[in-house]
Amino acid sequence: MFNELGEGLSKLFDAINKLCAFVLIVVYVLFAINANWTFITNETALQIITYIMYYGPLVIVSLVAIEFAIKRTLITQIIIYALIAVMIIFQFVPGTWEYLVGLVPSGN
Repeated sequence: MFNELGEGLSKLFDAINKLCAFVLIVVYVLFAINANWTFITNETALQIITYIMYYGPLVIVSLVAIEFAIKRTLITQIIIYALIAVMIIFQFVPGTWEYLVGLVPSGN
């Protein structure tokens, strides 16, 4: 029964991944076209496009990791879900990336 449930969830996440990837490609194309020929002038729409471009890859990577974890052991699932949680938490903690980059010594 668990195998059938895992198969169904895997197919569901696969479909969601494909839909998200398609939407992300459309958004990137709209952004590129708008950079050359401005036709989107609404600031709210541009802000939504920017958010989708920033968080879209994160969503797709997370969904692919969840799809991968569905068919794995419980320990593997816990590790993958913890990594996704850490990744998401650090996205919303200001200055984390700059701090981590500052820890790496420069070659000078």
